[in-house]
Amino acid sequence: MELDVRLVSDSPTQAARFDWLAVNFTDPLASQVIGEIFPLDVMPGQQTQFSYFLRPASSPSGFDQISIEASTTPRFDAAFVDGERVEVEVEALAQGFRATFPRRIRSRQLVELRFTSPVYLQSTRFDAFLQDSSQEQTRQLVDPGDATPQVESSSNVVRIPIAEALFSNLSFTSTLITPNGDGINDQLLIAFDLINVLSARPLRLRLYDLAGRLLFAAEHQARAGRQELRWAGRDLAGQLAPPG
Repeated sequence: MELDVRLVSDSPTQAARFDWLAVNFTDPLASQVIGEIFPLDVMPGQQTQFSYFLRPASSPSGFDQISIEASTTPRFDAAFVDGERVEVEVEALAQGFRATFPRRIRSRQLVELRFTSPVYLQSTRFDAFLQDSSQEQTRQLVDPGDATPQVESSSNVVRIPIAEALFSNLSFTSTLITPNGDGINDQLLIAFDLINVLSARPLRLRLYDLAGRLLFAAEHQARAGRQELRWAGRDLAGQLAPPG
């Protein structure tokens, strides 16, 4: 265990002081538990099915819950124990899901969790955590490694092709917009994937008429992920823009 403690004082006449430290810990749920994900290389923004394999070297008491978390949002598909499909209870988390198994996972058993997720960031890490439903506060991180010879991975990091483009899978609801109130092509929806943008950056939309005059402008902060921009057919003054 390594701790980095930094003491800060807001007053030039008063020094910060470190009084005491308490560390709470429990016995690990398993020893030498390793996991790996497959595939390792995917296209950005595409819904891809992954398999995460994990195997505990030793777990005398076992565990009955596994969580998968990532910067994207994995969607659970299926679970297998030693190659046999099992029905599990799935709970959605803020950044993934938690699967509760009907029987406890024991030493050397191979677990496979299949899930679907898009990837928007280079080197996206999918973390797995062991948990015990009878010990709600206990979470054990799974280390990356060779859990099974079925796949060549030994990693929990997924890559996307290296490219300069920040936008992918761009689509429009229509290529012709006529905001005249007849309910046909009155509004525009622009959808795309924003790639490799780690922190919030300004995302700007500007629309022009066929003569090159600015009709509409909007801006908001965005990070990597699926983006949708809408235009309701009104100009900068709030009036319906004429056809053309």
